Amino acid sequence: MDYLNKVLTGDCEEVLKNIPDDSVDLIFTSPPYADQRAETYGGIKPDQYVVWFMPKAAQFFRVLKPTGTFVLNIKERVVEGERHTYVIELILHIREQGWLWTEEFIWHKKNSYPGKWPNRFRDNWERLIGLNLLSSTVAPSISINSCLINSNPHLELK
Repeated sequence: MDYLNKVLTGDCEEVLKNIPDDSVDLIFTSPPYADQRAETYGGIKPDQYVVWFMPKAAQFFRVLKPTGTFVLNIKERVVEGERHTYVIELILHIREQGWLWTEEFIWHKKNSYPGKWPNRFRDNWERLIGLNLLSSTVAPSISINSCLINSNPHLELK
């Protein structure tokens, strides 16, 4: 099947089984956050999150090209007044699987209003974890020029 410019829907663990090895350039995912949207996703407890996610990461690892990138949009859940460590634990397990944690981006949510909780502010950001495959032959790289946006009309981008 030709997957170019196609949207595939379904459970990613099942759908990815049909994708050839080393065939995807970019994986960008925002999985359900722990204990969120239980009616839609069934909800994943923070203590079970790593075990739930790792089979998905194994499929991502298999289908991603050696030159590809995996971006994970994820946020910690507050449990009993403090942030749960499942995101940190997930990053460490992903690294053990053979991924390189090469970058971290911040998605600044400009429409976020101040806290609705009495003991902390509401976050106006989310984390984007950039990962690449551990390879002895391919080093992660980026084309800075293709990412530039001219915010000053008096400057010329080259």
